[in-house]
Amino acid sequence: MKNTRKKITSITCGVLAGITLLSIGACTQEKEIINAYDIAVKNGFVGTEEEWLASLHGANGKDGQDLNIYDLYEAAKKSEAGYEGDLLQFIRDYFGDVSFDLHEDNDTAAIAKNVSSVVSVYCAFRSESICSTKVSGSAGSGIIIDYGFNKEAGTAYILTNYHVIYNGESDAENGISDCIYVYPYGALNNFTDGDKNGDGTLDDMNGDKLKNEDDQGDMSKGQGVRAKFIGGAMDYDIAILKVEGGEYFRENEVTPAVWGDSNQVAVGEKAFAIGNANGQGISVTTGVVSVDSEYIAMGALDGRDMDDDREADEVSYRVMRTDAAINHGNSGGALFNAKGELIGITNAKNVEDETDNMGYALPSTQVRYLVGNILYNVENGIGNYATRAMLGVQTSIESRSTYRDEAGRLVVSEEIALASFSGASTAAKTNGLASRDNILAIGDVFQSITLKDPNDRSKSKTFAIRRQFEINDLLLTVRKGDTVTFKVLREGQEKTVNVAFDKDGFFVKYA
Repeated sequence: MKNTRKKITSITCGVLAGITLLSIGACTQEKEIINAYDIAVKNGFVGTEEEWLASLHGANGKDGQDLNIYDLYEAAKKSEAGYEGDLLQFIRDYFGDVSFDLHEDNDTAAIAKNVSSVVSVYCAFRSESICSTKVSGSAGSGIIIDYGFNKEAGTAYILTNYHVIYNGESDAENGISDCIYVYPYGALNNFTDGDKNGDGTLDDMNGDKLKNEDDQGDMSKGQGVRAKFIGGAMDYDIAILKVEGGEYFRENEVTPAVWGDSNQVAVGEKAFAIGNANGQGISVTTGVVSVDSEYIAMGALDGRDMDDDREADEVSYRVMRTDAAINHGNSGGALFNAKGELIGITNAKNVEDETDNMGYALPSTQVRYLVGNILYNVENGIGNYATRAMLGVQTSIESRSTYRDEAGRLVVSEEIALASFSGASTAAKTNGLASRDNILAIGDVFQSITLKDPNDRSKSKTFAIRRQFEINDLLLTVRKGDTVTFKVLREGQEKTVNVAFDKDGFFVKYA
């Protein structure tokens, strides 16, 4: 029997080691209308050619958009005249000199903006021994976020994976590299970890020694900008970096990413993965979203072994799956949708021998809540970690169903119930939630959409709960002192329960 445990690996890497559907509008010409009108009549249209033409153009120019160029081409081939040219020739003959882009899949304008928000991330690590200084490096990716971005000052906050900047075997404080450089698209990259001859130890004085001082002018690194760790959460695999005074950021096309809502992503949506694949610079791959939400397990980054089985404990991550090519070095990079919105942070891939095209990305909505949480804690002197509110109760999926939304996408909906409480003094039990309550909605939840001000608590929102994971994600937005409204179904009756998160014990720390 095949072992069902997936071989999932993080995707950092060592350093130095045709035409689709085209709507028909006012450019339609007479020769094309005759054939298309014939086929429209055969398919049930009742009216004159003029009426059919009017239905195409419409009062607002939007009617008839379901008709596409393939319908017209097939109609022409099946007509009595029997059109014999190929599709491109048909377009030239029947549309003439019409201004539209024949290359519908050419997304260079949107991708250009996305590429300018992704950076390569390089880190060096060292550990001292009696005889030598051992050094190693890692290469990954990062995403410029809108919080704190100041192009004139060359200041930016960058999101990446925790495993890109962490090495538990190094001498660095908390295992986090003290030599991190980031490179926007096009920047000259001369990064070295101090081991040009590849023997695993720091080069002698005749080599390029690893520098620990804050030297932004160290041109041996090329046009990279020194970055420092601001905060993160290891078990969410998220870290936040900051650069200041970055000349390349000031003078070149560098821009923050636009956040998308990963909760609205549907299977089959186009996806672009952008990152520092194999440590060779920013590159773009394309595919689709294969699975909108699932869980993968990997060994804890710090190697903790709480059950003493001599293996690192497993940490579960909620991810999206994509068939866009994801490679080592893509860690911390971006997964964008066709609108150019950030929908995921690439962090892992399946490396089983018989498995292809299974890459993973942390969902952007969860990450956005998490980043807002960390920045709030940093700005308010709480710490450089995340603190998630805990209900203190297990939830279970009672049933699951699917339906098509207004856009025709297939949507999963789950019925979520409270199951077992972890103790008598949990936030849920203390405030009146009961076993078997079905959670319908969570209200009075604060969130920062742009992250420009994590301290902004002026706006709140009510979220209908459609999936189990939405509950835990929303709890990342809760701060000590907040009161959150839970709308539940209890014994067939809708009730509202206010839950006050007013105790330190109602929060757990993720460092």
